[in-house]
Amino acid sequence: MNRKSNLITILHDLIHGQKLTSRDRDSSNTNQYFKTIKDNGIELVEEWKPNQHNQGRHKLRSLHRDPDNVTRAKNYLLKLESRTQRP
Repeated sequence: MNRKSNLITILHDLIHGQKLTSRDRDSSNTNQYFKTIKDNGIELVEEWKPNQHNQGRHKLRSLHRDPDNVTRAKNYLLKLESRTQRP
């Protein structure tokens, strides 16, 4: 159940225009959620962002704002939310 709530939160944030890295959520492996989103036909814009604490970089991800893509993302979010509301 926690996995789905993380996925729902990330997808919700992307739909509402936020840019996220894997470090933006307290989760063991946030990258798995971005892969799941992409595996469901939702396009993400990915760019590299320098890490504040060392020489590394993180992928900064946002939702591709094409109307069809946003609709796919919203429909997937509704599907996920309906699954979590079942008893």
